Amino acid sequence: METTTTAGAFQTHRPPKRFSIVSYTRIFICSVFAFLSGIPLAGMAHEGHEHGDSDASKESSAEFDPTAPTNKFQVNGKTYRWEHRPELGKQSKAMIDAAKGGLHNNADRDLLTGEIVTAVAKHGLVTLDPELKEWTLVEGQDPAFAAGMNAHGTDCFVLDGESYWAFASTNTQEVFVTKRGEVLAKLTQPKGDEFDNPTVNEYFKSGGRFTPCDVVFLPDAKRLVVVIGYAPGDFALSAELVDGQWKWNGPAWGGREGSGGMLNTGHGVQVATENGKEIVEIASRSHGRIFAFTPGGAQLRTPGAGKEYYIQLPKGSNPCNISSIGDSMFLPLLNALPTTNGSAPVLVMDNGKPSGALVPATYETLQLMQHMHGFCPVEIDGKLYGVVLSWRRASENSNGQPNDGQIAVFEAVQE
Repeated sequence: METTTTAGAFQTHRPPKRFSIVSYTRIFICSVFAFLSGIPLAGMAHEGHEHGDSDASKESSAEFDPTAPTNKFQVNGKTYRWEHRPELGKQSKAMIDAAKGGLHNNADRDLLTGEIVTAVAKHGLVTLDPELKEWTLVEGQDPAFAAGMNAHGTDCFVLDGESYWAFASTNTQEVFVTKRGEVLAKLTQPKGDEFDNPTVNEYFKSGGRFTPCDVVFLPDAKRLVVVIGYAPGDFALSAELVDGQWKWNGPAWGGREGSGGMLNTGHGVQVATENGKEIVEIASRSHGRIFAFTPGGAQLRTPGAGKEYYIQLPKGSNPCNISSIGDSMFLPLLNALPTTNGSAPVLVMDNGKPSGALVPATYETLQLMQHMHGFCPVEIDGKLYGVVLSWRRASENSNGQPNDGQIAVFEAVQE
């Protein structure tokens, strides 16, 4: 089945896949976020992160275009501004309290119910209703979601007409496949005999670290792809349904830059369609690059790339996630760019070049949204919204700030 979505200049044909997935014209996550002027970013590492992202990002050669609008973006010749909608996305006190430690997670949209799905550590699996009004706990969910697991990556997908939610948990080192929070499968450390790649198999045979950062389902290939950028291997791994059970199996590729590969913290992954064929796009955080691969792991020229096969992001970009529509790409960044006064934006790229940046900490009550970690786009009645999740600064939670790890809803309004 294929559906058509129209939101002003945003028009794309989208099969019922993950919202952050791109389809026949590449779904583009429409959101860019605000920054807090004048407050410097403290250096920090996340759980599972290796240190040194700031140094690695200096390798980036592209400069941020100073003409690209802040808190606006341009697409198809039109300019949109982001308006904060504080009346949307209401949260319970328990959810707010649990999020004070920072939201080191991402959200996605259930393409059958229209709900936004995420998991808040030590609170549980929650959904935002299709009108984006209020977050609620999911009934009957597995206790693991409230036990402190970190759903760093989230993907909602449709298989054989049914909806599934998948989560990549960095701290418990597991990938969950669920039906509305009921765990159907749990993928853990590979043994080292599952993949088509002998280098990857040897890595796991020798006890190589497994820390899943993100997960996506490939509807055509009927396969999950998991990136493990917090591990020295820095691989993309495949899992398939084998005799009715999800198991590690099939292609694996990537590898750490300087160790025979090209990735440097593979942090976000999405599936796109280019020339009618499914491709896998990976946001490689530490050096600010976007790579594209076939479902079998062969590297492709990333759509919008120049002479290089990958897109080189502006200097200092550390993308935590990735989504696209048409030729535009939206990337929530961990750290600030040189032009954003110490606060992280959501960077917008149009055909491989900056076309805007939304900086949430410039909005009233959102001053602590200093690190962008997750974004989910939502189209309702021809209007485009973005649900944004932020990670805390290093010192905020210890200082008792009341709104570390915020979630905000923005609406894209054409100027």
